[in-house]
Amino acid sequence: MYKKYEIKYPRSEYVQVIISILITSILIQVLRIDDLLSVICVVILLLGNLIRVVMLLKRILRKNKELEITENTIRLNQAEVPIQQIEKIIIEGYFVQSIGIKLNGRKLVSMDFHFRFKNNEEINIEELKQWANRNRIKVTSGRIFRWI
Repeated sequence: MYKKYEIKYPRSEYVQVIISILITSILIQVLRIDDLLSVICVVILLLGNLIRVVMLLKRILRKNKELEITENTIRLNQAEVPIQQIEKIIIEGYFVQSIGIKLNGRKLVSMDFHFRFKNNEEINIEELKQWANRNRIKVTSGRIFRWI
């Protein structure tokens, strides 16, 4: 079995970019403090937040947005994962469903393994569930907790 799907990123990533830009603008306003220690702390927070915005924008603007499913592996963009490393597949939401692939030994889902299908969402999710059942991978509904 070999299937290729077009994917897109969850809406939460766009919200994160907007919130990060707002936090950056607030930090720039706070930067006008005279205390040296406060200025150093704000500059460190500002740089961390700017790095986060760049990482999110880089991920959103990435060209290759594909999910490839084969018998023994799943490939998301350029990351290939064998089925032995997949602990479970989490489906979040009802009307707008997003999928998270949780790897063995991890407590959180990596942002690279959190996505939505671009077209025919219900059919594609059903095919993903069938593939997971054939490979004895647990599929659950619930909240997806991610890390960057």
